Amino acid sequence: MPTRPLFALAVTAALVFAAPTVRADALVKTVPTPDMSRLSAPQAEDLRKARADFEKTKATLVGEPLAEAYAIMGAAYARAGFYDAANIALEDAVLLAPKDGRWVYAQGILARAQKQNAVAKNYFDLAFGLNQEYLPIRVAVARSKLDNGDFEGARKLLADYIAKHNDQAVPYAMLGEIALRQKHYADAIAQTERARALDPNANALYATLSAAQAGAGDGNAAAASHAKAGNVEPVLSDPLGAGLLAQPTAAAPTAQNADDVTIAAQALAVHQYDDARKHLDQALKRQPNDSTLLALYARVEAAAGNLPAAKSRAAAAVTADSNNALAHLSQGVALEMTGDDRGAERSYEQAIRANAQLAEPHMLLGKLLMRVGRNDNAIEQFRAAVRLDLGNPQAWTRLVAADVVAGHCAAALRDLSDALAKDTNDKPLLQLFVRNASTCRAASTDEKRGALEYGAKLYRETSAAPAGEAYALALAANGKWDDAIKIQQGAMFVLVRNGMQQNLPPYREFLKEFQAHKVPDWPWPADAAVFHPIRLAPDPKPVPAAPPKQK
Repeated sequence: MPTRPLFALAVTAALVFAAPTVRADALVKTVPTPDMSRLSAPQAEDLRKARADFEKTKATLVGEPLAEAYAIMGAAYARAGFYDAANIALEDAVLLAPKDGRWVYAQGILARAQKQNAVAKNYFDLAFGLNQEYLPIRVAVARSKLDNGDFEGARKLLADYIAKHNDQAVPYAMLGEIALRQKHYADAIAQTERARALDPNANALYATLSAAQAGAGDGNAAAASHAKAGNVEPVLSDPLGAGLLAQPTAAAPTAQNADDVTIAAQALAVHQYDDARKHLDQALKRQPNDSTLLALYARVEAAAGNLPAAKSRAAAAVTADSNNALAHLSQGVALEMTGDDRGAERSYEQAIRANAQLAEPHMLLGKLLMRVGRNDNAIEQFRAAVRLDLGNPQAWTRLVAADVVAGHCAAALRDLSDALAKDTNDKPLLQLFVRNASTCRAASTDEKRGALEYGAKLYRETSAAPAGEAYALALAANGKWDDAIKIQQGAMFVLVRNGMQQNLPPYREFLKEFQAHKVPDWPWPADAAVFHPIRLAPDPKPVPAAPPKQK
């Protein structure tokens, strides 16, 4: 299955570029601090620490990373049973990343836990419209259809999935269940056998198989299957759901592993490396050679600065499963941090070959290639990341930046125009279009006028400094110099008012250009970080690493 959701909560500011975009955090609600008197002292202390880490970290993030920070906090409250606070945190995550179906799905999980089944169904349907690759979302929607008697609707959802991905038992098991209900006994047998082959421990499948064999008239086979039937259901890896509601399922060991993985990923996101190691050690005791666990362990060690251990864990992950994209991805991260760009490039390419649906290796490879001056190759990777995740402002920002450096700003304009034709309210894309159309010498007069119109729209809707600067660029591109100067000064005032004086230098640079009646050559100053990706590096203040515990 596509594995990006497994690491969604593990993305840290050190590994994710916070793209300049319109800030939505001014609109979020304050997440209440619940009364923790009913918790044990250690539980309350852990939750207070998580909240303190959240408050400290959120000030440094925007966009998707900020949404993930809210989701992590919501998950912590949900596990403690504080659903009201969890719901508000997830509402904020959805507001900050409205095109990310993971957080809408998480809202559905919480609604279902509160027995609000109709509400949960609506959330699942909305989430599926945003993310059709995360299997648990598709399964939740298919289950709703089954509950309502829509067998064909459920069957189509599952059949569409296995047409692209054939490595998960659950969709085959559900197809077998549907075929059995429709009395298509041969198909029920075939689908259930496929599920059993993928998850041999799922002895609950024998009950479906027995019923289908009986329906097909094979009494002996039905009796033999009935004797083997148990209560272990096929495993559906759902780290998002496990992270919100740490409740055991019939497949207890694997479900517990999913929970440990999610908690470890959350600990990584807030720089609690020893806590991450503790949960990964627990999971590895149950599955000592699990490639995904080893890959995540490598990311923990890399972030903590324990690079020899990171390389060792990553190598073990690749050895355990050479087809695991996340293993190659973690190996690439460890190699890049140690200065081995060629090795990192090969690992990222292997991750892409192993899972063409994973966007992160394209992003990391693109940044590496851009850093070493191979801008045209970088463009290919960023464009692939955009295709995989059209709503990802970071991927779009990187693509535009690489196009500009390579002298292809006209190509970036075409891509942005095509995307905006489908959604003219996408604020990050609007800002990118305004910046690029205002500074690209190949832009037409109509495109510059369009930039002015879009820039004014953004400026009316938000007071964020980046939106003000984008509008100022559009004013300058259309010869409105006085207005451009006034708006740029206003954007700088917003930074000062918000205590962000450290961000003023690039704004001053553009202000000088406007005062000289010049339009900047690029959408951001030439020395902006977006044009100069830096080598991946560990946390600047790493927690001392414990000795690696190889399994």
